[in-house]
Amino acid sequence: MRIRIALYALGLVVVAVAAALVWVDRELVDRFRQRHLAAPVRVYSRPVEWFPGSPVDRDRAVATLRAIGYRQASGNLSAGHFATSGSVVEIATRGFEYSDEVIPPARVRVSFAAGTIERITEDGNARAVLTLDPAVVGSLADRRHEDRELLRLHQVPDHFLEVLLMVEDRHFMSHIGIDPFAIVRALWNNILSGRVTQGGSTISQQLVKNLYLSPEQTLSRKAVEALYALLLELHFDKHEILEAYINEVFLAQAGNRAIHGFELGARYFFGRSLSELGTADYALLVGMVKAPSAYNPRRYPERARERRDLVLNILAEEGVIDVGRLASLRKQPLGVIDAERGTSQSHAGFLDLVRRQVVARGVADTSRISELKVWSTMDPVVQRAAEDALAETLSRIESQRQMAAGTLQGAAVVLRAENGEVVALVGDRRRGYAGFNRALDARRPVGSLLKPVIALTALESPRGYHLATPVEDTPLSMKLKNGKTWAPGNYDGEFHGVVPLLTAIERSYNVASARLGIEVGVGPFVNRLGQLSQDAAPSPFPSALLGAVDMSPLDVARLYLPFASGGLGFVPRAYVTATDERRRVLSRNPSSSQRLISADSHYLVHFLLRGVVDRGTASGVLGEFGRSMGLAGKTGTTDDFRDSWFAGYSGNYLAVVWVGRDDNQPTGLSGASGALPVWRDLMRALPLRRPGFEVPANVEWHTVDSVSGYRVGRRCDTALQVPFVDGGPLPPRGGCGDAASVRRGDGGAVTRWLQELFSGDGGPAEGAWEQSGRR
Repeated sequence: MRIRIALYALGLVVVAVAAALVWVDRELVDRFRQRHLAAPVRVYSRPVEWFPGSPVDRDRAVATLRAIGYRQASGNLSAGHFATSGSVVEIATRGFEYSDEVIPPARVRVSFAAGTIERITEDGNARAVLTLDPAVVGSLADRRHEDRELLRLHQVPDHFLEVLLMVEDRHFMSHIGIDPFAIVRALWNNILSGRVTQGGSTISQQLVKNLYLSPEQTLSRKAVEALYALLLELHFDKHEILEAYINEVFLAQAGNRAIHGFELGARYFFGRSLSELGTADYALLVGMVKAPSAYNPRRYPERARERRDLVLNILAEEGVIDVGRLASLRKQPLGVIDAERGTSQSHAGFLDLVRRQVVARGVADTSRISELKVWSTMDPVVQRAAEDALAETLSRIESQRQMAAGTLQGAAVVLRAENGEVVALVGDRRRGYAGFNRALDARRPVGSLLKPVIALTALESPRGYHLATPVEDTPLSMKLKNGKTWAPGNYDGEFHGVVPLLTAIERSYNVASARLGIEVGVGPFVNRLGQLSQDAAPSPFPSALLGAVDMSPLDVARLYLPFASGGLGFVPRAYVTATDERRRVLSRNPSSSQRLISADSHYLVHFLLRGVVDRGTASGVLGEFGRSMGLAGKTGTTDDFRDSWFAGYSGNYLAVVWVGRDDNQPTGLSGASGALPVWRDLMRALPLRRPGFEVPANVEWHTVDSVSGYRVGRRCDTALQVPFVDGGPLPPRGGCGDAASVRRGDGGAVTRWLQELFSGDGGPAEGAWEQSGRR
């Protein structure tokens, strides 16, 4: 009876063990397939395109090449390298895939002259355009925060495989998942040391540990590891296992992102693909596998060098390299790049916007899609310039004003002026910081940035405003519905009497702008604001006229885009297409536009925004660019100097910068002293193009006194050529230097206009009342 019970119990144990093995086997196979085929969504920048006439000089071209991972070299160039000689840059381009295209590698020469690209040749033949491969922006990693870039085994360099197998598992191709000789050797060493110091692990066992098991070194875990390795080799061939290992091995921790796989490790530490590295680089990467944290070359360069040299010694002992080359390789520097350049999450703010747009279009599910690639609109050169300008300029401002380091925060957004593509976005002054994204989520009052919208609403009004319309900058007090009194003041604490509309905007006079906004109506103003920003109109409170409207930097960029584009509105987009591993397009994110401002009204507002730079609140800082660049923009400052803004554009870029404090305390910075220096440093690093807006056929020019707004002769010291709509109202004639004396009542009606104008030569022409626009 006891024997029967024992046999029965034994049978149950056997069945249970068998069932457990079957379950483990199935889970192991399923998980291997899922992890082996799945990768985070990879995000790439726009390819760099150069053509003869591009506003790129040699130094800027070299900076661009370095930004996308090219290395300077000499002699016979390999892919991903360049050489300079005088005004010529020779480039060995990489072949690459872009969206649904395949671009072959090439050897080209680019000649520069007078700050532009003069000629591009390949084998002596002229090329109309040169397309350089897109940079890896980063990844939209899953919740495990694991980042990797997949390589197929045929893409892995043979020499790297040779180094890897020689050091990690030289019997890989012949064993069955475990190496008995290595196990005996490790067991003997463990007995001698009295603890587990070696595991004798094969590549299959290491892969099992990374995929399924915890990292502790215990005999029971090693036994499970060996069992899993045997099962793995039972179901999958050597090539699949080796490919999975190459993509799975852990090499570093970058913030909350785990760097997995040798390809991403190569980009993280060297800024280049694995195929572009040499033997010493391979030795460093392979040597790190044993203890990635201990041999991290950024934190422990000497320790990493010793480990690399040990691997090189092994290669020499096994005949992979000769002794003479060993000495040369040991002398090579580690060649590791800075951490913020290497991490795939360096551009976290931009990636955040890509993630949101991809999710909104339903293409972010990576559980069923292998190697999903998102082709973004980012320009790596502009992105780097924005990151550098924000970090370095804020540090300089803090130092100059004796602020504690890290007091200020900021954000920057750069769009292509002609189509609204987001080419750069920075949500934090700390490079690579992946936390709160101020460019998207910091909604702050925008201050005087809305004054051009007041001007546009007035210029479009049937009441006949023009750029020289006199506006009162005198004390204003209004009783609100809640019983409170609204009495705005100017930042300089003074009132400036009657000034032309253009002066009120260029010099950002609050009271004059508020009076103008009340005249045209707060309701029409907020409705126009909603149309331009393509968003819901804010509540029609008078305080909205002076920027008591919360917007994010990206919102502001969208608002200013019609000014920068010639009157067209776009929805800013951060990616163009998303493709799978077969280059099939899974999603398109098309650009669409609509006209939001007529050509003549746009030209008048553009003249105003140019005046801010040439004569107004931005003139002191931006004078170095010169008027020839035609830059335009507007400063913005909020109550108690809590928020500093600048939104401005050239012919090719619109950039918006916000500077402030996260705790909303005053900074003491106006738009001109905080955000504008960041904007200046950003734009000075870019190849700017002058705005090319043509003068509309129905726009004519008249000479106006910039003090009074009267039409005057050109000999007047304060004369200014100002555009007007043909057939529309004109200012009356006056003498040079006459003080405007127009007065308005609370309702905005002109009570006196001609009565106080001086009479005689140069005085108001017949019919000036009608021409004044107050009909």
